[in-house]
Amino acid sequence: MARNVTIEMDEDFLADLRKVFGVQTDEEAVKEAAMRLAKYVRRQDFIDDIRSGRITLQYDLPNEHGQGSSAA
Repeated sequence: MARNVTIEMDEDFLADLRKVFGVQTDEEAVKEAAMRLAKYVRRQDFIDDIRSGRITLQYDLPNEHGQGSSAA
């Protein structure tokens, strides 16, 4: 679902965003910045969950028969 939002931003800051992201419009620059920030926060939350033990990354290595250690 798309939503329009009106914000006031410094023109020099918007110009910097357009340059950094290689886009032509303010809208593209702000969208890219918001999406990258959201992805960054999600990655950081995932890393924090791993470090705290809330998420564990375990896997079975195949044995000589090509099966994981939990296979019968």
